[in-house]
Amino acid sequence: MRDQHKQPHKIFFETLGNKVRWEIVHLLRRRPLRATEIASSLGYGQSLVSHHLRRLEHCGFVRCTPNGRERIYALNRETIEPLLTLADAHIARFCRKLCCPKR
Repeated sequence: MRDQHKQPHKIFFETLGNKVRWEIVHLLRRRPLRATEIASSLGYGQSLVSHHLRRLEHCGFVRCTPNGRERIYALNRETIEPLLTLADAHIARFCRKLCCPKR
């Protein structure tokens, strides 16, 4: 029964923990982009990027706005951007000193 309460957190962190999805999120922190622009910028095929964008959109990490035949993807600025800003602060305070020292 207790594991059921952990499931949403597991899905949340697994979504961010995927290399391709993390690269997409990081790229969308700069500005909204079309799937073709994301694929081109990251060097992945459009079908792979579209697959990961669906997961990100389903979990609320990104929002999609139709623009004619195109779809523009943007980072969820309400919740995900503040979360990433908080993670940046945590990394600057703790991780660089303890687990990610400069080489």
